[in-house]
Amino acid sequence: VHVAAVAGSTFSFLIAPPPPNPAPPPSPLPPSPPPPSPLPPSPPPPSPLTPSPLPPSPLPLPPPPRRPWSGRGTLPPHPDVTATSWVLHEQTNCWWGGHGAEEVDSPRGSDVPGVFTLPACKAACVSAASSGLSFCEGIVWAPRAGKCYRKTRISLGLCDFDPTYHLHLRSDLPPAPPASSPPPPENYARVMRRFEFVGNGRCRFPWNAHTCGHVKPVYQPCLVEQTCTSTKEQCAAKCAENRDCKAFEFNTKNGCWGAPCELHGAVPDHVQVDGPYTCMKKK
Repeated sequence: VHVAAVAGSTFSFLIAPPPPNPAPPPSPLPPSPPPPSPLPPSPPPPSPLTPSPLPPSPLPLPPPPRRPWSGRGTLPPHPDVTATSWVLHEQTNCWWGGHGAEEVDSPRGSDVPGVFTLPACKAACVSAASSGLSFCEGIVWAPRAGKCYRKTRISLGLCDFDPTYHLHLRSDLPPAPPASSPPPPENYARVMRRFEFVGNGRCRFPWNAHTCGHVKPVYQPCLVEQTCTSTKEQCAAKCAENRDCKAFEFNTKNGCWGAPCELHGAVPDHVQVDGPYTCMKKK
């Protein structure tokens, strides 16, 4: 408060206090930190790979080696018998010498020792090759006698009717290779020039030819093969390509059921006269 006297008067007045200093402006807030940079986009999921093919299944292990059969006692069931199927031809017999089969067992015509049932006979056939014998293609079973005969190189068309035997063929065998085609007709003349005519009849041999060791030594000595051909020339061609064949006999009397072509391993010196037959020998 200030007091002043002016011309005998006293005045009092108030003096406003100086205004206060203005408050300093608030300091600005620190700038907000920049937003974080966006994360890089996630890589796309890998495309599904083509599955690699599975490795092939390993081949089955071969069966353990079997001890050779001693020929005594009944053969045990072979593990492959259950997987082998069979085709039955009733009242059919096949044997050596042009009658539709060759023998697995020796001497020829022998049955399998110690085998008295059909299942055991089939087992003996399947296991023949593993025992060191020829591959068995089927069996001839004699049910009344209980005898088993193992066969190979079976040609059903040349087997014979026989009510006492039944033929069982394995159906798991690979198909037979196609038969070789006969030489063309123009070559037959050349084939026939390799043979000498013996006579119109059945081939007959000197007495000492019976010792050649082939089958049927009495009336068909040294028979190498008995088969079916349509002509004499075709029979000659079969003899020409077989080194064991020394002569052939062909007849026009029998059809294929009678195997009209016979190949012989001995040299005939005469014939038994019979019109439908022709006997020729190699030169």
